[in-house]
Amino acid sequence: MISCYGGGFSAIPAYIADLFGTKQLGAIHGYILTAWALAGLVGPFIVAKVYEATQSYDITLYIFVAMFVVALIISLVIRADIRKIKRESELNNQTV
Repeated sequence: MISCYGGGFSAIPAYIADLFGTKQLGAIHGYILTAWALAGLVGPFIVAKVYEATQSYDITLYIFVAMFVVALIISLVIRADIRKIKRESELNNQTV
């Protein structure tokens, strides 16, 4: 999946279904594919601009590492929020 040779297209829908359920799978998958396409357009642009300015790829790698760390943090926050919502939903269903 990391090499992006089609593994994401088979794994992401299952991952989305596990996280959010299947009700909004199509919409969420569309958002993910849009973000993926945007990254495919913006990533090479960032690499080219940084390389033109520094004549080195080192800073580019640090920029992408920082972006990956931010994405990881966002992912962890979303997972924690999903767990919180599920817990609250279960508590509400028990009291009703």
